[in-house]
Amino acid sequence: MARQPIVLNGIEFKFQKDAIEYFKNILESYQNGQTIAGDAHGMLLALLERHPEADKKIGCGVKRFYKDRTDMPTSCFWIERNDGSKTDFSYRTAISAKGKSLYQEFLEACRAAVQDDLRRIKKQFFEKFSDQDGRVECDITGDKVAIYESHLDHKTPYTFEVIVNTFIGANNIEIKPEMLSMAEDAQFQTTLIDIELKDKFRQYHHKMAKLRIIKAELNLSLGGSQRILKIRNPVLIPTEIISDFSTLEATCQERTEYES
Repeated sequence: MARQPIVLNGIEFKFQKDAIEYFKNILESYQNGQTIAGDAHGMLLALLERHPEADKKIGCGVKRFYKDRTDMPTSCFWIERNDGSKTDFSYRTAISAKGKSLYQEFLEACRAAVQDDLRRIKKQFFEKFSDQDGRVECDITGDKVAIYESHLDHKTPYTFEVIVNTFIGANNIEIKPEMLSMAEDAQFQTTLIDIELKDKFRQYHHKMAKLRIIKAELNLSLGGSQRILKIRNPVLIPTEIISDFSTLEATCQERTEYES
């Protein structure tokens, strides 16, 4: 079957990548807090109808679209409804017209479980090893990069997805919707509801992960041969983060002994 183009308000996008570029340009042309006006407003209304949660996103009706920050260092489209309530709006999700699979939601929840630790690890690495300009060497190119120009990379073979998959297998986990937080307005990530499962994954991740600093633009362009090179300057997980789990395990053990 031939691929069907995306048609919004009479404008045809032959490929999804063309639509992504179009709406990315709209987003980048506005400042945070600015209302999306003119033809762009109409295009976003048409795009919103493709969203897998369109009815929920629209609610009592769209008053305006605007650009604002997420809980990450990025911005996205937002909707303000007629009753004043607000929610975020992913143009990429609407373009694909598909929701995430249960596995993808679990993968995202696992990423959310360790993201604060990873930010802390990266920050401490730069504080310890950066030069007077606040830069460290990219582990692949050797070029100096600032923290905002870099990515904390999970080196092959233990990519983040591999770590999640082996965690699922090692613990015989059957992913179920009730394990995950339900999507709500302004909730940008799925999270694990079970705190013990969250901490168990954090511990497993920190045991398995081999981390390094690389240029941000290299993150999605690495070939297999580049990923298997030995890490020149590994990013080690600080002992105080690991010790958090020792305290947690001791507390759980004391609780078990008390209850028995």
